[in-house]
Amino acid sequence: MHKSRNPLVAVMAPLLVAVIVTSCRDATIDTPNERTAAAPTAPQPAIAAAAVHPGRALAANCFQCHGTNGVAGELKIAGESASEIISELNEMRAEHPGRNIMNVHAQAYTPAEIALIADYFAKQGQ
Repeated sequence: MHKSRNPLVAVMAPLLVAVIVTSCRDATIDTPNERTAAAPTAPQPAIAAAAVHPGRALAANCFQCHGTNGVAGELKIAGESASEIISELNEMRAEHPGRNIMNVHAQAYTPAEIALIADYFAKQGQ
């Protein structure tokens, strides 16, 4: 067998062969009927995670009082327009944080985060 003068090739070639052999050994060949008759698979975690609203994680801080989907008795915010929620949170951000807990929460978020939270709760009422 001819030895390579390049040390990288000498190291990588056996690894590449091992990967190819393993891939071929583990591969299965389905007939067309087997592929079409296969049961549907569950969504992959990456696909399922992409379906979650990007503001949900930020809105989790609100769930204790306003409910997971923004529905908690008289503290219901689900279905309010995003612009209304943004306006209310911006007013709370402008007030002294000692006034109430909402002022503290509102000041903890950036305007972009507030927009995501507002969009999340606005879509919960749909």
